[in-house]
Amino acid sequence: KETLILKGARKHFGQKGYAATRTQDIADEAGINKALLHYYFRSKEKLYHEITVRILDTILPRFAKALATEGTFWERLEVIVTSYVNLFQEQPDIPFFIMSELSQKQARFVEELKKRSHHFPAVQGFVLSMHQEMEAGNIRKLPPAQLMLNIMGMTVFPFIAKPLFCNVFDFSANDFSTLMEER
Repeated sequence: KETLILKGARKHFGQKGYAATRTQDIADEAGINKALLHYYFRSKEKLYHEITVRILDTILPRFAKALATEGTFWERLEVIVTSYVNLFQEQPDIPFFIMSELSQKQARFVEELKKRSHHFPAVQGFVLSMHQEMEAGNIRKLPPAQLMLNIMGMTVFPFIAKPLFCNVFDFSANDFSTLMEER
């Protein structure tokens, strides 16, 4: 039952955010009554926190591993972008969930990130490789934070914009998937 609750909670929190999700929606999705949901998680807040923790514990090690990849800057960049695209292809609710967290529960989300700071040295190593490429004249000089934002924006935003993009340009889910693989 706990697994069904978590699956339903992730779906509803990911689609509607914290504020618009009712525990009754989650209980209905899991095929249980609301009392059983509260038995397992005590409150909507604790359930939401559990979903946040599970998502961060899924994505951060994966991205840290991609950032820590050996090779040239360009090889490492390809691994990072591929890692983002593959994760979001597999779990398309993650970008929406993170957007929801950042807009509704930002302080708590940042605290959860800080608890996982052992993954951050991988970012510093990648930034160092950026500096080396800039100094060698292989990439344009710009603040590394700008490049990181560009990478994130160009890999995450398409998944956030997917519903709009697919409807406006009449792309099927398979066409979009192919487009992301090409990206």
